[in-house]
Amino acid sequence: MRFKKCLIALLYIWMLLGCVGIVWLVGYLAGKGPGGEQTREEIQEQESGKEDGNHVPASPSDWEDGAGDKPGSGTGPGPESGARPDESQEADLADDQDRRSDWQGRRGTGDKKDSFPEPEDAAPYIPPTLMLASDLHYMSRGTHDGGEAFWWMMTHDDGKVSIYSEEMLDALVEDTIRTRPSALVLAGDITLNGERINHQGLAGKLQKVQDAGIPVLVIPGNHDINNHNAATYFGGQRQPTEYLEGAEAFLEIYHEFGYDQALSRDEASLSYVYGLDETHWMMMLDSCQYEDYNHVSGRIRPETLAWMEEQLELARAQQIMVMPVAHHNLLSESRMYKTECTMENHQEVIRLLEQYELPLYISGHLHAQRVKKHKETPGVAEDAYGISEIVLSPYSIPPCQYGYMEWQEDGAFSFETRQADVAGLAAARGMEDPFLLNFPEEATKFMKGMIQDQVKQTVHSVPEDLKQRMIRLYAEVYYDYCAGYSMDWDSVEHTSGYTLWQRVDPGNKYVGEMREMVADVQSDHRNWHWEPAQESEGAGDAEGEELRQQTVPETEAAPADGREVEEMTEADSLE
Repeated sequence: MRFKKCLIALLYIWMLLGCVGIVWLVGYLAGKGPGGEQTREEIQEQESGKEDGNHVPASPSDWEDGAGDKPGSGTGPGPESGARPDESQEADLADDQDRRSDWQGRRGTGDKKDSFPEPEDAAPYIPPTLMLASDLHYMSRGTHDGGEAFWWMMTHDDGKVSIYSEEMLDALVEDTIRTRPSALVLAGDITLNGERINHQGLAGKLQKVQDAGIPVLVIPGNHDINNHNAATYFGGQRQPTEYLEGAEAFLEIYHEFGYDQALSRDEASLSYVYGLDETHWMMMLDSCQYEDYNHVSGRIRPETLAWMEEQLELARAQQIMVMPVAHHNLLSESRMYKTECTMENHQEVIRLLEQYELPLYISGHLHAQRVKKHKETPGVAEDAYGISEIVLSPYSIPPCQYGYMEWQEDGAFSFETRQADVAGLAAARGMEDPFLLNFPEEATKFMKGMIQDQVKQTVHSVPEDLKQRMIRLYAEVYYDYCAGYSMDWDSVEHTSGYTLWQRVDPGNKYVGEMREMVADVQSDHRNWHWEPAQESEGAGDAEGEELRQQTVPETEAAPADGREVEEMTEADSLE
C-alpha cells in the first residue's frame, strides 16, 4: 500500500516537470519569433553585428512604432549605405508603399482613414513647382517644306516663328528636364491648326519629358480639335490634311499626359483633376467648343460646372489648394481683343471659383501676357478678395516665354516668365544656323519685321523713311504688349513715329490699337505673388476679418534691355 502511494506521488512529480518543460519550450520558441524577447547571447551577437556593419534593418512594422531605422531614411545604414534587406522585408516595404499609394488614390473621395504617419526622419517637404506654357502652335517639319506657300502663311500670321517650331519645342523640353518642375502644364492651342501629324509629333516630344520622370498635363485649345483649317504647305500649294475630329481622338493621343493619372475626370469634357501632392491639385479645364467645328470662343459646360463644384467641395474639406487652368480667359483682359477671348459664361465660372475662394486662374488664348484681379464692383479696396488671372503669353511668338510658378512652405506662391534657351540648344547640337545661334535677337527682329510689313500695307503717300518710323513704332508697341512689358502713353505720344501717324493718318486702325495696347499694360505683367489669408488686427467679429489675398505686381518705369520706345529728337521733328 505504501509503495502504491509512492508511485502515485512520483507520477505527479513527473507530470509537474513535464508542464514546466512545456512552458519553457513555448517561451523559448516565442523568443525566436517576431516581436519576441531575445536571449542575452542573441543581443550580444546583434550588437556585434552592428559594429561589423552587418546590422539587419528593422521590419516595416518597427518603423511605424518608431523602434527601428527605415532603410534609406538617413538614420540607419539602409540600402543606400550598402545594407540590403532580405526578401521578406522587401515584400513588407512594397506592401507599405502599396497602401500609401492606395490612400493617395482615394484622396478624391475624402477617405483618409488609412493614412500612415510619416517617420520622424523622413525627407523634408518640398513644395511643388510648375512650368506653364500656352499657344505652342507646334508645326512639325512633316507639314511643310519651307517653300512659297509656307512663307506666305507665316508672314501673314501674328508673329509666330513657325519655321523654327521644332527647335523651339525641343528647347522647352530641354529646359523642363533641366529645371525638373513638379509638372509641365500646357494650356491649349498646342498645335498650329489641329493637324493629326502635328499632334502625333508633339506627343512624341512630350514623352521625353515624362521619360525623365516629369509629368506633363495637357488640355486642348480652340485650334486643336475639329479644326477644318488643318493643312500642309509644300511648294506653292496649301493642302487640307487630317485633323482630330473629336475628344476621343484627342484622348487617344494624349491619354498618358494627365488623363491616365487623374484623380477625377469629367465625363462631359476633357477636364480632369491631377494631384501635384497631398495638398495641391491642378484642375485642368476643357473650355473649348468643338462639337460641330472649332469655335474661337469658349465656355464651360453645365455638366462640367457641376463636376467642378464636387471637386472643389472635396478639396475644401481636405484643405487642398486647387489651381484651375483653361485655355480661354476668365476676365476681360484686353481693350484691343474685345470678342471671343473671355469665356461666354465667365460670370458663372467666376462665381463658382470665388465661392471657394480660389486665389488664381491660369489661361492662354489671348496671345499676350497678362495679370489681372477680379473686382466685383468699382471702388473695391485693393486688398479685398477677388480671384486673379494670369494669361500666359504665346510660346510661339517672341520673346517665346513660358511661366514658372513656385510654392513656399507657408502656402505663398510666385509666378514669373522665363525664356527658353533656343540658342543654347542650337550651340549644344553643333548647329550653324546664325538665326538659331542668336535666337533672342533674331526672333525679335523677325517678329517685328513681319508686323511692320503688315502695317505698311495700310500707309500710303508717305516717303519711305517716314513710313519706317511709323510702322516701327507700332511694331515696338505690339511686341511689348504681347510680352507683358510695362508701357506709358507719354513715351509713345512724344515719338516722331506717333507724330507722323497723327499728321498723316490719325484715323488709321493701328493708331487706335496703339492707344488700347498701352492702356492695357500700365505695369509689368511678367511677375505675380500671392500670400495666404491672414487675420487682420482689431477684427470686429469672432473669427476676424481676413486679408485673403495680396498681389504684389512688380512695376518698372521703362524696360532696361533695349526695348525702349524711341524718344523724339530734334532730328526726328517734321519742322
